[in-house]
Amino acid sequence: MAGKYKGARKGVRRLLAAVVAIAIILAAGILGRHSEQKGPRGGTDEQRLAFLASLGWEAEGTPETQRTIRLPEEFPEVLKNYNELQKQQGFDLEKYAGKEVTMVVYPLRNYPDVTDEVLCSLYIYRGRIIGGDIHSTAFDGFMRSLR
Repeated sequence: MAGKYKGARKGVRRLLAAVVAIAIILAAGILGRHSEQKGPRGGTDEQRLAFLASLGWEAEGTPETQRTIRLPEEFPEVLKNYNELQKQQGFDLEKYAGKEVTMVVYPLRNYPDVTDEVLCSLYIYRGRIIGGDIHSTAFDGFMRSLR
């Protein structure tokens, strides 16, 4: 009779181990989906302007441009280079390849020592800032990170 219970215990242990393994796999999947939602909040102008202010930038209250764009499935070389700038500041646009994102462009008021217009582009996915840059509109202008 003791052997009968011993076998049942092994079965329960195996079942419990399987349940734990499935729970770990599910948790990893859920966390993986939410990991792309870790960027700063950027669903509203107020949130985006507060984010820029936290970096020391003063932007106009209303965007100059706001439009939806689809990032390509595979990044061409120019976009790979741009993404290197994003990675330097803690973003990675490749995570959003093939997805629609919102590009919002604000004029900056406080970029030092530049007479040409300076703009800030932010990329938003599901209410979170996933990338951005600061650039000059001059013919021989510049592009740099937000930070």
